[in-house]
Amino acid sequence: MKKTRVAGMIGGGLALALALFAGVSLSGRTNGPDIPVSDSPNQVAASLTPVTFTRVAELYSEGRLVLRLSGIAEPSSVIVLLDRGERIRQVRTTEQGIWSATVDVSGQGMAIEAIMFDVSSNTDIEETDLTETDPVSGAISIRGLETIFRIQRPTEDAPDAPALVMISAPGAATRLVQSPFGGLPNSGPLAIGAIDYDDAGGVIFSGLSEAQGRIRLYVSNAAIGETRVGPDGRWTYIASSVMPLGEYQVRAQLLNEAGEGPIVSVPFERLPPVPSSDSNDGTLSVNFEPFRWQIRRSLIGGGVQSTAIFAPE
Repeated sequence: MKKTRVAGMIGGGLALALALFAGVSLSGRTNGPDIPVSDSPNQVAASLTPVTFTRVAELYSEGRLVLRLSGIAEPSSVIVLLDRGERIRQVRTTEQGIWSATVDVSGQGMAIEAIMFDVSSNTDIEETDLTETDPVSGAISIRGLETIFRIQRPTEDAPDAPALVMISAPGAATRLVQSPFGGLPNSGPLAIGAIDYDDAGGVIFSGLSEAQGRIRLYVSNAAIGETRVGPDGRWTYIASSVMPLGEYQVRAQLLNEAGEGPIVSVPFERLPPVPSSDSNDGTLSVNFEPFRWQIRRSLIGGGVQSTAIFAPE
């Protein structure tokens, strides 16, 4: 990928490791009120529609910067939204299981999670704070796996530079909502999105394609596998133990009938594992580079998941 100049980014230098904020975790540890998560039987939880984020948009509303969120969950349930463990909104889903909320953007780092409470439809959510230690009697609470991260690079040179907004879940491809680079690395109809990986070398490649077909992935110059573009234009490839430590090129190629097509290449670097004593401390850290960001965060049960995003050519 050519190192073109990106407006608003600090040029030169290597990664700046920054602990954006402490207490961000996918494991349920919070710094705010203690939110009881039910130990209900698995069959009860399995019968409920889990809470997910289907749409996220950053925009100005009435002169303030907000995130407009929507998703699905169990019909007539209550959704509690948390930012770094602090309750920020509480809404009820419709009879169709649809919910929406608008939250103010605050600070340079946000990590928004959702907890679903399956409560009686007669419960007045304006009068009942479901983040208290004594929830509504009989309520079943289920923590969602997805987290919305909003990360703003702290710099006085470009205070209005776009933030990174992404939806992430353990073991799943990260969905980029907004890139701080203003776009994705692309060639023709093909684009590379986020690359997610763990400390064992497992990796999830993902991207977009405006054309249907198959995507072939290369690590350095070795082809590691292929995947098909989905009906929605997204593609994902999951592999295990294929990412050695160090820096090298990762390529994606869209295959046509002749077996050839556009190629997108990005300079990937797999960072070394963090010490085990630090992998569960609930912090999120970011390596900022002019043409690449890497986000590392704790996972449920231990370990970390890292996400690399790249500037367009």
